[in-house]
Amino acid sequence: MVSRRIYRPRDLFSLMQSTLATEKFFISAYEIGIIDNFPEIRVQAEVSARENRVRRFGGEPEILISEIYDEVLKKHPQLSPATVKKIIDLEIQMEKIVLYKNARGSCLFEKAISDGCKVILISDMYLPSAILKELLTSCGYDISNIPVYSSGEERYSKNSGKLFSIVKKNENVDIASWMHVGDNVHADILNAKKLGINTLHADWSEYNHGVSNHWKTKDIIGESICKTLLLKQVSAFHQNDPLNEIGFKVFGPLLLGYVSWLANQLKIHKIDKALFLARDAHLIYKIYNEYFFQNSEEHVKCEYLYISRASAYMVGMTDWPMHRIWHLFGGKNKKNIKKILAIAGLDASEHISDIHHVGFPDEEYIPVSGEEHKVHWLINKSFPYILLKNTQHREVYADYFKTACEGYKNIALIDVGWMGNIQSVFARSLGAQWAEKQIHGFYLATFVGANDNRSIYNKMFGWLTNYGHPHDKCDLFLSGGVEIMEFAMADNTGSTIGYKKTDNGIIPVREDSSGSEIEYLKKAARLQSGIISFFEYVKPLIQKGNYAALSSVVLSEPFFELIARPSSAQLDALSSLTHSESAGSNAERIVLAKKLPLKDKLFPGENYIKELNASYWKEGFKRINRKKFWAKYN
Repeated sequence: MVSRRIYRPRDLFSLMQSTLATEKFFISAYEIGIIDNFPEIRVQAEVSARENRVRRFGGEPEILISEIYDEVLKKHPQLSPATVKKIIDLEIQMEKIVLYKNARGSCLFEKAISDGCKVILISDMYLPSAILKELLTSCGYDISNIPVYSSGEERYSKNSGKLFSIVKKNENVDIASWMHVGDNVHADILNAKKLGINTLHADWSEYNHGVSNHWKTKDIIGESICKTLLLKQVSAFHQNDPLNEIGFKVFGPLLLGYVSWLANQLKIHKIDKALFLARDAHLIYKIYNEYFFQNSEEHVKCEYLYISRASAYMVGMTDWPMHRIWHLFGGKNKKNIKKILAIAGLDASEHISDIHHVGFPDEEYIPVSGEEHKVHWLINKSFPYILLKNTQHREVYADYFKTACEGYKNIALIDVGWMGNIQSVFARSLGAQWAEKQIHGFYLATFVGANDNRSIYNKMFGWLTNYGHPHDKCDLFLSGGVEIMEFAMADNTGSTIGYKKTDNGIIPVREDSSGSEIEYLKKAARLQSGIISFFEYVKPLIQKGNYAALSSVVLSEPFFELIARPSSAQLDALSSLTHSESAGSNAERIVLAKKLPLKDKLFPGENYIKELNASYWKEGFKRINRKKFWAKYN
């Protein structure tokens, strides 16, 4: 009838541990050791309580939760009975948070009620029947007139088979008309059949009684959340659509970890205002506002700021550091000279002599491999014009950025991240205001190149990779992770290409989406629907408010697994996607992993190497163009 949002029953105690570590009533010099070891203390207390029960009274080792915590009190006499009572209350509260109505079980229950069947609920559990009723009610069940049996209260279990006999006697049940439904093969099916009871195995419900290999509390919680998503019962929360499922199982956990980390960082750094940068942060902005800090005084003032590399480079370039220039103009997309100069707001027709001087024939010419130094030379020759254009634009449009920051000292910029280019030019667009403010960037990841953009006034923090560390995760981002992440975050409002002055102030100008981008955005919307479904599923855990416990990088493991070892279903859903990485060129798109003709798969040669080097998603390319093209990846 109910399932948990955690993989193993004992993971509940890790959730309790994370809460106890923040509860003022529990933190003292005497109790730190209990907090650090609480899950094991709780498990061992239950073992001791069961052993003591059998030793003292014989019979079955069936106990109640109060007897478990009696053992805790014996081993830790410094705890007061009142404190132990609060811990018991916390355990029940945590059960309410992790439990949810199982879709298949609920359907069967409602059918039995509507058919006029007598329903009896039987549980091998240490919670008393009154608490079991409370938990079922909190999950949405109406059980006001339904008898509930707890093995802890009755001192007999389904595991021995004796609880069935007690129920038969108390409820006067006719064995011939009794149908017992349960998920434990031994206790619910085999033991019931021994007594002649008809059975139905609830194989739609799965769970695990193993032990985590992690030792940090938040990592145990992160692993538990991820692994739970693979269980049968969770499929009721997402659509039967590959992109929706990827959103739910891969990007949902990833964003839970990131936004939890973000929420904690905003608090630690005493941020006054958080600016979520269009377009990649639109979903992050929605998730933060809808699922974090609801009705809380700690909720930071937020604004969604329309900005892009293309629009920022026209306003925020105030200097010309040679080492940063290639970050601003680089990319795999092949563009002609006209489009390259347009990124900085220049009309190529006004710079024909410079174009000729560096060795290009005209503005329509597309530079080839080996001519990057000419492009760099041309851009550097044009720097006085670029800075002049920026000065002119800044005088007109910078108020859009200044207004967003006005009255706030500690500003946070939120985006998926990478090099910090937008943060760098955004800060410079503020003019003299910049020196009066602390600007922090909180990103999913930052790469080595971000070192070129940081300063004492311009700080950047990455959750998964920070300035390119750790290297293994950074390498995965650079082997397709960036492009797939940007697909997952894509927004259909159009990229910001500039700003316009109106009677009501400065407003952003957004480009119309091209035909190829519209199809791309439709696919992204399917994936994002899965992400939102995940947050609806995990919402009760978030509402507890202990964000540090939900910020484990373990929550990113399904994402990195997708990049490094995609399944066949994931390949089919994602490999044909296209990507546009350069500023101001959303209409020009390259496929993530190009599918080659059969002859190139069977006899990989020069063309295979060329396309592999050109592809964004390296492992995706290798797998989709494997020699054994008929093989499947799980």
